[in-house]
Amino acid sequence: MPATVTLSTTELVEAVGPSDGAVKLASTSGLFAGYRLFLEGESMEVISLGVDSWVNVRRGVDGTKGVPHASGGTIYIGQPHQFYSQDPTGRPPAVIPVSPYINVVNGSLWFAQGDALPTATRWWQRQTTTHGVGALGVRTTTLDPTSST
Repeated sequence: MPATVTLSTTELVEAVGPSDGAVKLASTSGLFAGYRLFLEGESMEVISLGVDSWVNVRRGVDGTKGVPHASGGTIYIGQPHQFYSQDPTGRPPAVIPVSPYINVVNGSLWFAQGDALPTATRWWQRQTTTHGVGALGVRTTTLDPTSST
């Protein structure tokens, strides 16, 4: 039985405008031309690796639009076939092909939840983001869920 591919992540190091052709990442390990970067509803195609963690990209691919991004955002990395254009339907299989399941068209991230046994309950859960204020007025962001079970 094939194993689930968990998409790699990295962080956007510098803010970018909607038409910038390069992004600076915390890490470019395992990144190749043709791969996709997904950040806050935008899919980008990797054109080439630059110098000092800069990556040359084609913005707004796969039906998405180039939008500005602040530094610090989580970027999901994968091959084009590891991203989807619709939300998942039905019960998740025992081994899902890719986690998280990302619908690039609407920006939704989904995780399979529950027990994979044939007689158990299993479902798709859409990730939600909650913003708040923590100790000393520090802004917080909570993601739920953060992984599949």
